[in-house]
This record gives sequence, structure tokens and C-alpha cells, in this order.
Amino acid sequence: MSAKKPPTVIAATVLAAGALMLAPSTASADTPHSKTGTAAEASSGHGLKWFQAENGLPQTGTVDQSTAKALHKATDAELRQTFRTAADLGPEELENARTVIGVGKGAGIPEQGQVIALMTAMQESKFVNYTTPVDHDSLGIFQQRPSMGWGTPEQITDVPTSSKSFYGVAPFGSNPGLIQIAGWETMAPGDVCQAVQRSAYPDRYAQWEGFARDLLATEGPSVPAIP
Repeated sequence: MSAKKPPTVIAATVLAAGALMLAPSTASADTPHSKTGTAAEASSGHGLKWFQAENGLPQTGTVDQSTAKALHKATDAELRQTFRTAADLGPEELENARTVIGVGKGAGIPEQGQVIALMTAMQESKFVNYTTPVDHDSLGIFQQRPSMGWGTPEQITDVPTSSKSFYGVAPFGSNPGLIQIAGWETMAPGDVCQAVQRSAYPDRYAQWEGFARDLLATEGPSVPAIP
């Protein structure tokens, strides 16, 4: 039988246990995912239904025209709360992301290049295939513009074709794609996105690097190559 503890020791033990029970957790499900986190660090975001509720839209968990417009207008902070892992994308958008990966595989693009393509499409559209312009004449998941030599509207809104354009392996177009950017393999990923896209907001691509790496790690192994 163990020796009895003095009253002062018992009281201190009870107080310590109470403090542990009452102490708030330092981890929060609402803490935005690090901009450059890895798949292991990622935690699910609030998702599309939360975003739709926040914007007074029907909570379907899929992207209709109204949700697509709201996503285009949303702030970066709201979007980072909504999307942290592949599981937060709508089903059609996830399929579009898988297509980007598949086209990259088919073209022999290294995983780093696939990450860059995913970062770009995430920033530009959240993988929504816009078939009507939302900004100038920008269309598709990469928000490519017919007037800037990215192809016809039909080519740009075909996800495999627009992915080939981004990678620089399409048999048409006058713009340099990923593989035409000299030294892209050693550049910061966000800088490569900008070199292809020439956006008015060059610093916004980098925030999706962690998301893109998680997406590729989660979905990539099961995606077949698309020739």
C-alpha cells in the first residue's frame, strides 16, 4: 500500500488537474492553413457548404453559377478558410484538378510542374471551368484570354486542352507555357505561375502552394495519364 500524501500535495495535484481540464486547446479548426504547408500539415477547411452559407446561397456543396460568381469575388482570407485540402473542392472542380494532373503526367511534366499548374488554377478559378467571361474575356480554369493568344473560347474551356496550353505542350497558341519558361524547375513556384500568366496580382499564387502539394499527394497516385 502506498503512503498517504500530505494534504498540501493532494490540493496541489487537484488544482493542476483542474487547470489541465480548463486550459483551452492551442489548435483550432478555424486556423487558416499555412501558405506553404505540406500534406501532413493540412487540415480540412470549412468547405463549399460553409462558403455558400456565408454568402447566403443554397448549401449544395456543388458550384452553380451563383456560387461561381461568389467565389470569383471572395477575399483571399475567406477562400483560404474555405479550401485547405482536396476534400474541400466540389466534385466537378476536383475532377478538373485531376485532369490537370493527368495532362501533366501524359506530357511528362515533373511533379513540381504539376504543383505549379494546380497552384495557378486554384488562384485563377478554384478549378471552376468558367464558360462565360468573369474578367475581360478570361475563360476556363486558368482564366486564359482568347484575345491574348491562348486559343479559341472552345479550346480554353476544354480542361484538357487548356491544361496543355498552360504546360506549353498544346499544338497552337502564341504564349509561352510552363516548359518555355527558362529555369522554371529552380524558380519559386509562385514566380513560375506569374511568368506564364502575367497577372496583375503576381503575389497571390504562392498562397496555394501547400494546397496544391496536398492535392497532388492525395489525388495524383490514382490519376491516369492523359495523352
